[in-house]
Amino acid sequence: MAEAPEFEIPSYACDEKTKEGYVRVIVSIRGLKKTSKIILKGIIPKSIKEAENAEVDSEFEQRSFVLTVKGHKGELSNKKYQLRIQQLPHEIISNQSYIKIDDSRILVFLKKLEDRSWYPELETGLETAEEKNVG
Repeated sequence: MAEAPEFEIPSYACDEKTKEGYVRVIVSIRGLKKTSKIILKGIIPKSIKEAENAEVDSEFEQRSFVLTVKGHKGELSNKKYQLRIQQLPHEIISNQSYIKIDDSRILVFLKKLEDRSWYPELETGLETAEEKNVG
């Protein structure tokens, strides 16, 4: 019997209409709960959102990114998700790319290196590590 993969691949969708100069990847993580935390940025308090019931990590490189979610409470207990995009259509600025946590989803914002549209590449989806290994 085949061993279950360590991570489940979450469903996602992409667009570039939300924030100028960015591609947004909306990653669905059913059961993810967000919480707000106040931090001081200099003398100004700032509210940041983070996952309440999971550990969320992201890593950005010039032409790829990895988003990992490890659930540890409630509906997400013992669940692991990973979206590993192997080859983006164009380069990104990794240190200006970021994620936002929301209930049941994570928004990944990829800062484009060049101010040009990523369509039609986005319509066919992004190349994941799993797709590259198939075949």
